Amino acid sequence: MALGLALGSYYALGWTVKFGLNYRVYDVAARAAVAGENFYAVASPEQFYYLYPPATAAAFVPLTWLGGWQVGYGVVTVVSVGVTIALTALTVRYIESLGHSVPTADRLLIGTYLLVSVHSIPSLVYGQVNHVLVAGFGAGLLWLEQDREWAAGVTLAIPAFVKVFPAAIGLWLLRTRSWRAVAGAAATGTGLSLAGLAAFGVDSYRTYVFDVLLGRRDTAAFAGGLDPGVSYVTLRRPLSVAFPAVDPTWYAVGAAALLLPILAVSYWRLRTVTDRLVAAYATATAIILFFPSLLLYYVYLTVPLIVLLYDLPRGWGRRLFVTGTVVANLSLSFRTVPQVLELAPLDPATAEAIAAALRPVFAVGTPVLYGCLLTLVGCLVYRVESGGLSLPDTAGLPSR
Repeated sequence: MALGLALGSYYALGWTVKFGLNYRVYDVAARAAVAGENFYAVASPEQFYYLYPPATAAAFVPLTWLGGWQVGYGVVTVVSVGVTIALTALTVRYIESLGHSVPTADRLLIGTYLLVSVHSIPSLVYGQVNHVLVAGFGAGLLWLEQDREWAAGVTLAIPAFVKVFPAAIGLWLLRTRSWRAVAGAAATGTGLSLAGLAAFGVDSYRTYVFDVLLGRRDTAAFAGGLDPGVSYVTLRRPLSVAFPAVDPTWYAVGAAALLLPILAVSYWRLRTVTDRLVAAYATATAIILFFPSLLLYYVYLTVPLIVLLYDLPRGWGRRLFVTGTVVANLSLSFRTVPQVLELAPLDPATAEAIAAALRPVFAVGTPVLYGCLLTLVGCLVYRVESGGLSLPDTAGLPSR
């Protein structure tokens, strides 16, 4: 949280051009949509293009009626703060329903972390919609645990529709046999797709699928080893460094091969609510580590992560999980290391030597990747410590 506030101050004092960076893309696309133009072909002043499904462009059209992009940016910021407050209240109530006390100071810390952690502050500054999508993703996971399957499916479908990669949470819905949630998610995604098709036509979807989605695979970036300065959080990074001569397509296969056994252990014999929370967190983390996710996408883990920080019992599993959480909050890529070293009282030669020593560490993975892997190890250790891998399964819903 402190790192997030420091980063926010850095933006405010020396990098004000970043304010509204993403929202300006939404604004340009919405105005193009109103004019009947191809909103995937128009760029913001900074030469960024719209990357979301056609139906989503309609959501920003009403904001163009209010004035310039600054007004729309302000509205998105207010909405982001509002949904984060609502998500905080929902998360706190769920934690308390598990029998844990959440004093006022903790509530303020949880809300502040969700709003302005080092991973979430960039979205707030840029005018991104991640706070809204994270609220849907987190609320969906919590409602699923409260047997509100229809609501869970609908809310989980929204970030999946917009960002695509969260759709892999469907693995967890299938594991828990949450068929109503699956139906709600499918209906929501289908309805939004049909609405976009009716509003913008087939050509917009053809452009979205072939030029935007397929064009963002970034497979070539991993050829010969991913550059340490690229801020991706993915297991494909160390695989590309270990096997630089391999066709980059196989890095996705390798990442899946490493993550599927972790999910298999996490899904095995879910007897308690904590077991289910661990499995849900492992699923969300596996999604982030499988895809070439940006550092700021770590925010999609925050709700199950916060709940587990309260609910995991004492033991080595909890220690590893907490340690991994701390490490993962060092949101750095090698590209930002020299900037951080400039803030330290070091002479240029020492700073250069430290950067050179850190380069191979960042070549293999970012702190976010290392931290996520530590939390997954903590989850696996918890399953061993709790005896969940050896006791027979029980019928019915898990108990405390």
